[in-house]
Amino acid sequence: MKHMPIDIRDRIEFLIGCGRNVPTVAKDIGRAPSTVRNELLNHRIGSDKGYGRSNRLCARFDECAMTIFDGFGNRKRKCQTKCFKTCPDFLEDSCPRLARPPFVCNGCAKERECPLKKKYYIASVAQTEYESELSLSRTGVHPDEETIAKMNKALSPCVKNGQSPMAVKAANPGLFGKYSKSTLYGWIADGLFSAKKHDLPFSGTRRKPHKKPVTKTNAKCRIGRTIKEMWEHLKLFGKKVTCELDTVIGSISGKVLFTMIFTDSELSLAFLRDQKTSQTCTRIFNMLWTLAGPDLFLALFEHTLTDNGVEFSDPVMIENYRPDPEHNPTKLLPRGIHVWYADPYCSSQKPHIERFHNELRRILQKGTSFDPLTQEQIALALSHLNSYPRESLGWRTPYDVFVDRHGEEGKEFLAKLGIVRIPANQVTLHPFLLGSKYQKAADKAILRKNGVITTPMTEPQK
Repeated sequence: MKHMPIDIRDRIEFLIGCGRNVPTVAKDIGRAPSTVRNELLNHRIGSDKGYGRSNRLCARFDECAMTIFDGFGNRKRKCQTKCFKTCPDFLEDSCPRLARPPFVCNGCAKERECPLKKKYYIASVAQTEYESELSLSRTGVHPDEETIAKMNKALSPCVKNGQSPMAVKAANPGLFGKYSKSTLYGWIADGLFSAKKHDLPFSGTRRKPHKKPVTKTNAKCRIGRTIKEMWEHLKLFGKKVTCELDTVIGSISGKVLFTMIFTDSELSLAFLRDQKTSQTCTRIFNMLWTLAGPDLFLALFEHTLTDNGVEFSDPVMIENYRPDPEHNPTKLLPRGIHVWYADPYCSSQKPHIERFHNELRRILQKGTSFDPLTQEQIALALSHLNSYPRESLGWRTPYDVFVDRHGEEGKEFLAKLGIVRIPANQVTLHPFLLGSKYQKAADKAILRKNGVITTPMTEPQK
């Protein structure tokens, strides 16, 4: 039997939790020990449960000889205080149980008081990861953005000069060798390259048998990060979603808005950008990491839920940062946050951000382009939106709730983003907030939406 059903995974979780070793579990479920071993290694999830609860997190705890004065002239061991966050000699310890079978903390007698990072095997999470991997394996080829750029540089000029894609493939086997003829022609027809279908020497009109490809920085980004796995993780560790992400599009091929909302205060942010790419999203989070600082950043983005857009397809670079990008660009350090993905076409799983978009569209009318706008105008719109009282907050404003929760540090963070508190009787949720030019564009969009005016593209045929 090739595939492992959920009842077998439930049995593995139960037996490992009872302290059984891998050979015993394998014998019980009728599988090879290597199968159980790989199942535990491939589907265990990390956890910060109880992390740092004592200074035994440091590998040098027993031999530490550093001392400090307690303020009364008495010397005492520095490691008797919570010093591991600031000690220059701190070396984080690791549990040997995670390096050898059973590779997880299930069934460990010391799990409750252990201060180290942990890993658990949860059957429902493992089943969801397996289903995600199975679905991904049947969706075809997913080239990343860097590969697409290299392909475009090699293929498009040659095709525009009259060469066929197969001739380009033969001349560049290292770049195109593993892709079939139909795949290359389909990508050109789908607009993945600057060369278009009409540039082909003998372009046909046959209908493509495949879907439009989705290019992602990491095609496996959803594995281990689905909504089901998020629910299991939050339930297990008593956490909740702290932030929801999405994107608002102005006009096709124009500027877009990266939007986010913090669920505890309903305060929203938005960032105007030229392109909808994962690199753009990464730069936004790097900027927020710098402005907020590690503690506030963790409080705001600890569990971030987003959709499946290509702009959010590099969760590793959202969850981590480069401490020294100039001299050591490959070194990554964790920010302590987790990125999760909602199911496709399930906007109800991100209700806060969807409600915010309804409010945002009162100012940024649907059908208008964001190209003439600036980030300062977006910050002005956010200031008014976040100063508008909400019934869900007891008729308080998101700005006030956010500042109450995060104090002066939170207020300074918003000030750096250009978001200020607007007096209640001055709050404006109307397009003329952004100027008369944008007001005219919004009026045209409203008339077009209601069928009062038509464009040449939408004018009915006689």
